[in-house]
Amino acid sequence: MRRFVLLPSLWGLALAAAAAPPAARAFDAATVNGLCLAGFNTAMTAAGKTAPAGMAEFTCNCFSTRLQQGQSIDQARTACRDAAAQKFTVK
Repeated sequence: MRRFVLLPSLWGLALAAAAAPPAARAFDAATVNGLCLAGFNTAMTAAGKTAPAGMAEFTCNCFSTRLQQGQSIDQARTACRDAAAQKFTVK
């Protein structure tokens, strides 16, 4: 099974969303994807790994879609991490 470090900044996103007033909690896929991509790239760099082409976009699109479908951050992160690990090989 392939494993990789994924998106530590998602915890920051979760905390920011939880702390935001209700009116500010509207889902913004572009913002979620931007934060996800930044976190993904940071995590890969910190781990000394190189993600294959398309892996970051695949993972973050998956994450954003699952959040829009009502999954929790933890559920979406786990599902998308596992899906990306099945589809891509990290070097």
